[in-house]
Amino acid sequence: MPKDETNRDFWANNVNQQIDKIELPYKNVEVQGALAEMSKKFGPSAKRNLAKVCTFFVRGLCTRGTLCPYRHEKIDDEDLEQMKKGVNIDERIRERFHGINDPIAKKILDRVKETNFPKAPEDMNITTLFLGGIEDILTEDELKAHFITFGKIKAVKVIPKSNCAFVCFHVREAAVKALETMYDRCYIHEKKVKLLWAKSQLDSAPSQKKPQG
Repeated sequence: MPKDETNRDFWANNVNQQIDKIELPYKNVEVQGALAEMSKKFGPSAKRNLAKVCTFFVRGLCTRGTLCPYRHEKIDDEDLEQMKKGVNIDERIRERFHGINDPIAKKILDRVKETNFPKAPEDMNITTLFLGGIEDILTEDELKAHFITFGKIKAVKVIPKSNCAFVCFHVREAAVKALETMYDRCYIHEKKVKLLWAKSQLDSAPSQKKPQG
């Protein structure tokens, strides 16, 4: 391949024009023989190296003949399974962008969750979450508004000197939902906040603490 950009573009253009005339490797007699030997030796796993079966050929609609990059052979059950796994690449990109139906992302997130997600306390009466690294200007009303969507809040306490706070929910399920949703992605005042389980005096607090003014 030429190193000069202009020559490289010219070379690539010529190659693209001749691409239909290039013999594909799997059609070579020697390659086919080698694949046959591999199939005997390694069984079904060797079939992964073959080109996919042409679905147009199966339906009798392929007009490309020897230029078709896919196999013109009788389809079998294994080929059918591979076709079922086929996904439109544009659709896959859209799903990944929007975070839906993305098995790779789910696998990564599940792995992170298993290794780093804080273990819930065995004491089911604990419904308090700890927030670390908050700004000292954060008020209890702001903090309550940030977490009220997860459930009714029993008490809130901000400790400006320690840059931390505690949020106590009325029920355990609300605390679990808040932690699962906000863990490692909790932002308040555009600042990332550390979110963990906590055991504090708020678990026995009778009611919501009102900020002193």
